[in-house]
Amino acid sequence: MNLRTNNQKGFTIVELLIVIVVIAILAAISIVAYTGIQNNARTSAALSAASSVRDVAEAYNGAHGSYPTTKALFLAGKPTGSTETAIAKLPSDITFVGTAPTSAPTTPKTVMVVPRGTPIAGYVITYWDYKAGAVAVVNTGDISGTAGTALTN
Repeated sequence: MNLRTNNQKGFTIVELLIVIVVIAILAAISIVAYTGIQNNARTSAALSAASSVRDVAEAYNGAHGSYPTTKALFLAGKPTGSTETAIAKLPSDITFVGTAPTSAPTTPKTVMVVPRGTPIAGYVITYWDYKAGAVAVVNTGDISGTAGTALTN
């Protein structure tokens, strides 16, 4: 009588497929979590940029009695007269655009700044909320006036 022993070593195809499926599930969960974290970070950067624009506009208004009329005045951070004190300065990495974004901009620090009234009595500052996938707004000053033309780079 001839007895055969099965001494083969290795994994069966079913075992390998189970391992591959488990790895794929873990990868999918990780990618979704990573995307959510990225969207939170982008939204925070966009909101921070819009809030910076608002804060600089309010500081300028406090120092000059009027709101800045150009992006250059937002970036200046210095007084126009020798007796005035310095005011807040807008970071240069913020991009001003002429129209509200309809999809997520490649640069999170992209804002649309629209003055209200003539003379300017405040701003509507629009940015992209990456978490919600929609446009969001930060207001400054009197927002009851009619919208003007957006300030751009």
